[in-house]
Amino acid sequence: MIHFYIGTRAQLFKMAPIMLECDKRKLQWRWIYTAQHKETIQNSLDTFGLPKPDYTIVNWNTEAKTKAKMLKWFLLMLLSVLKSKKILDGYTGTNNILLTHGDTFSTWFGALTAKLTRTKVMHVESGLRSFNIREPFPEEINRLITFKLSDYYACPGSWAVNNLSKYKGIKINTKMNTQIDTLEFGIKHAESVDMDIPKKKYIVVSIHRYENIYNAKRFEQIVEAIERISEKYYTLIVQHPATKIQLEKLGYKERLANNKNIKLLPRLEYLQFIKIVKYSEFVITDGGGNQEELYHMGKPTLIFRNETERKEGLGSTALLSGLNRTKIDDFVKNYKKYIRNIVVNKNSPSRMIVNFLVKNNYV
Repeated sequence: MIHFYIGTRAQLFKMAPIMLECDKRKLQWRWIYTAQHKETIQNSLDTFGLPKPDYTIVNWNTEAKTKAKMLKWFLLMLLSVLKSKKILDGYTGTNNILLTHGDTFSTWFGALTAKLTRTKVMHVESGLRSFNIREPFPEEINRLITFKLSDYYACPGSWAVNNLSKYKGIKINTKMNTQIDTLEFGIKHAESVDMDIPKKKYIVVSIHRYENIYNAKRFEQIVEAIERISEKYYTLIVQHPATKIQLEKLGYKERLANNKNIKLLPRLEYLQFIKIVKYSEFVITDGGGNQEELYHMGKPTLIFRNETERKEGLGSTALLSGLNRTKIDDFVKNYKKYIRNIVVNKNSPSRMIVNFLVKNNYV
């Protein structure tokens, strides 16, 4: 049995093409949901035509979008490892495999659940590093824990493979991330969704990382930078639930909402997001997945982080700003020099992963 262990929307987006490839080959699989992100998850499943989870670990009507709720979720997840065999529905042992993705708490909880039942673990999007424990926090620590627990590493490139040289286990170089398979799906279907596109030049902002929104001084810098940029370009701010709460808590939401050059949007569905990004001038983000996705789209990207675990786009489509005002202003003035052609996907990473699963009899 192939198990997929997923907690966030981003993880679902990047695991979806592997799940769809398994469907295409009529392989037996199931998926486990931690509900780390829950809002709009059903809409995301509908987008890809995927079924509801076979097992949901944390049954609640909210998600881990505040520190208090994250703590509650984390404690429930710790208790869940005591019922690992039940979570895997008895499909345990070395003839079965669990795929876990990325760098969230759900990532290593999935790996731990499998290890406790002697089930093999494949870490998808493995080998990415910032080499700084504090930035991003806690993502870098989550990766290191998962590396220790994994048997197979699906790495999006030789750089990622080399970062795992001291870890035992089999490395699979998928050349690119499964994100590119998801993006191809997104570009193909984005025009079919209902999403108003501004008639004037605009930019898109998506900020959600803990290192940014839960550091009051840093978040203030980000808000001020966005306000400054909005003087030149109409600005669409896509609000992650946690970001929305912090904007309200710190008193920025009303201020931004009253700015005629800024429009606050709820968290969008994947195809809606791809559509507004497609027609934007450039994107401001702190998301690693966004950084990679925008590189494949050839879209200029201003990264509001000090460190990034990804190489995609750096020096071509993307600028790592470190929130340095001079760098930010220069990017805004000269963003067109970051425009590139769309990256063509010659080999599907998702197909390569499923080929490996079939070859090793995890079917």
